[in-house]
Amino acid sequence: MATGAGALWCQFGVINLEGAAIAEQAGLPVVVDRCVKIEHARYAGRMHWLGFNTQRITSVRSGLQ
Repeated sequence: MATGAGALWCQFGVINLEGAAIAEQAGLPVVVDRCVKIEHARYAGRMHWLGFNTQRITSVRSGLQ
């Protein structure tokens, strides 16, 4: 079944080796056990070497109630 997906991304704690193998055989890039938010911070250069964010990438909305 074709889904039109461009990749298979499995979040932290999600490790499915069988699914990853199937996706790789179909030619899809596969990312396993990673967090989109953290990887984005690393890519953008906002991740501190201790693992916390030096700027603010969060789902918490400050000042809004």
